[in-house]
Amino acid sequence: MSRLSNQAHRAIMSWRPRYFDIGVNFSDSMFQGYYNGSNNRKHPCDIEDVIRRAHLFNVDKMLITASTIQESRDHFELCEKYANQFTSTAGVHPCSVAQEFYQREGETYTERLREDVDDRLSELKSILIKGYELGHVKAFGEIGLDYDRLHYSTKEQQVEMFTRQLDLLKDLPFKLPLFLHMRAACDDFVSILRPYIESGVIEKGHGVVHSFTGSEEELMKILDLGFFVGINGCSLKTEENVSVAAKIPIDRLMIETDAPWCEIRKSHASYKYITSYPNKFYPKIETIDTMNEAKPVFKLDENLPFPSIKKEAYEKHSEYVRQKIKNGAEGSTDAKIGVYSRPMIKSRNEPVEVGLVAEILCKIHGINEEKDIEAFIDEIFENSCKLFA
Repeated sequence: MSRLSNQAHRAIMSWRPRYFDIGVNFSDSMFQGYYNGSNNRKHPCDIEDVIRRAHLFNVDKMLITASTIQESRDHFELCEKYANQFTSTAGVHPCSVAQEFYQREGETYTERLREDVDDRLSELKSILIKGYELGHVKAFGEIGLDYDRLHYSTKEQQVEMFTRQLDLLKDLPFKLPLFLHMRAACDDFVSILRPYIESGVIEKGHGVVHSFTGSEEELMKILDLGFFVGINGCSLKTEENVSVAAKIPIDRLMIETDAPWCEIRKSHASYKYITSYPNKFYPKIETIDTMNEAKPVFKLDENLPFPSIKKEAYEKHSEYVRQKIKNGAEGSTDAKIGVYSRPMIKSRNEPVEVGLVAEILCKIHGINEEKDIEAFIDEIFENSCKLFA
């Protein structure tokens, strides 16, 4: 028996894939039907449909990521509304630290901290404590450094507020795992975190560096700190990305979508590893077959059994389904999959697509035997459950 299958804890006869999407941005306006900063709504809020698709294909758990103090607070409502489905992070993203903590002059932020910066940090600390007590907040984040997007927050602003947010850990009455962001900033990132780990403020390995896109050298530095590594579509764009992802130890690996961002595209080096539904990662759904309509008005997604439409075509698809129901078309009422089911929006990533990430990672790790695939999926799921318990 292989090492992987020895590690698995599952009932073999009833096995199904189980996924934990550790990065979902459900507060993003795309899920409300607004795109590219426009006030022109393309479709109604469809979070319920997004959740339904995810659950249909065994995305059992989702961690909603916060980027601002307001989002950290607002996510409580989502966690209460979708109890036992969502948990959340709380923290300020490196690209948001200027707007949260620095004084503004005209259209730009200065290097001067706001006079109420301590009050705002205290507010964040209160959110962390309350969220933890309610069972909503399972990680401190998304915090870290992003030197790829210095037009949002300068390097100095990011370093200052990453450190000051980490200082909040010293006064928390509990240990909370970190949900970390790092882009093109590995040396500063490691040098800031290491003293907190060495002093015991942060437990070694008690966190994840999500949406990792770094080099093999950077991966080794992250692993040396003991952290888990989160992989999504942005982590799998190039051949170098794929090569680095293949070197992540399975016991340090987590998967995510970072939806609605970071989809896996045909242009990505990793796309060739994806197979179409149904497969081991997306088992067949037993339902009335509406997959092969004679002259389909709307095409299904290339990898999943749902219509994939442009955002502008949402109402057209809804009217199409209403007419099919009116005409008594078989399988048109409450369709789970197929041409009559609720549509996915092209170029908008969703939690249901996290299984595509799992399939790619499985294949680039050289795992091909059925039982080893099951064990691989189970181990990644358990990694996430243990960290975000």
